[in-house]
Amino acid sequence: MYEFKTTEQNNTKANDYETKALLYLLSYRKDSRSIQTFAIDCFNDVTGCNRQYSMLWDVQSKNEQSLTPRKIGKYLITLFLNFQHDFPFEHFIFFMPKLTEGYLQNENLKTFDLSNFKEKQSSKIKEGLIAEYQRRQKQSPDETQIDSFLPQVLFVLGEDSKIDYVKKITNFKTQIIQDKFFESIFNEIRDKQTAFKNISIHNSRIENASEVVATNKLFKRTDFDTLIINRFIGFDLFKNLNNIPLSFRDSIKDFELEECKDIIQNMHSEIARVLFDKNNKRLFWLFFEELIITVKNNINLSPTDIRQVFLTNNVNVPSEFTELTVVYLIALIKDGWQSEEGL
Repeated sequence: MYEFKTTEQNNTKANDYETKALLYLLSYRKDSRSIQTFAIDCFNDVTGCNRQYSMLWDVQSKNEQSLTPRKIGKYLITLFLNFQHDFPFEHFIFFMPKLTEGYLQNENLKTFDLSNFKEKQSSKIKEGLIAEYQRRQKQSPDETQIDSFLPQVLFVLGEDSKIDYVKKITNFKTQIIQDKFFESIFNEIRDKQTAFKNISIHNSRIENASEVVATNKLFKRTDFDTLIINRFIGFDLFKNLNNIPLSFRDSIKDFELEECKDIIQNMHSEIARVLFDKNNKRLFWLFFEELIITVKNNINLSPTDIRQVFLTNNVNVPSEFTELTVVYLIALIKDGWQSEEGL
């Protein structure tokens, strides 16, 4: 059984570091693709879960300048308590700003374990953790457990910009899209994170990790891809079958209304299958980036003509996409771009 004791009890806002920690789990790690859901302010600030909830990536985020090693030890307490628990916590991550010089063996590393701290500093971390455990639990910890736990903690410096953390989701290389577009996505994710934090589950209990779904405090991996697509086109693509781009209407003018709805629904299904298939996702974003560049450079052409230009670039088009689906995506980007004055 797990009792949620360390969640936020008062209305609070997610800070940039908590959102960076979330996006770090989403796309910065070699094992990021194994994480399918992200629990917000349940087990910790952010906790990644695999599809079966049989493996948990636990993250404590602390946006405090001039962190001392003893304070770091203090802030590791929730990670340590989860380490002691029989729930399947496999990874323990402390997400923080750059540290004062002189604490580390190698100042250039952005991710490192306890061995990168100088001996005096690692001792201070242990002291801070022991003191905080005694304060909270009213007893001394098993130091053997602490000695086992500390080397397993991964320390991560959240030095990249908000823009970089969002760009990492798609790995777009183009400079056509303005930074403010990516920053607005970051802020939207942070706002959703705040909404999750303000759902109180304090003192509630679950019997196994999968029951965290009932808290309604989870992002799904697919939520981030959907959010980015929706920001490009200006509406919720997968929930609005009636929002037909103006520049696409010529392509379906010969069909009856009900036929048009079926066509749109089928195209949405094609897009969802590719976007949400982890084996095709990379192909989709490469294709979509080239599509954005082509639309931007040929904004005054019709979607059908833009498709002809696009095909000359020898870009791999997902096999699931029909000719009409590509034209539809072009129309969505074209109309969305014009309405947002260039994203």
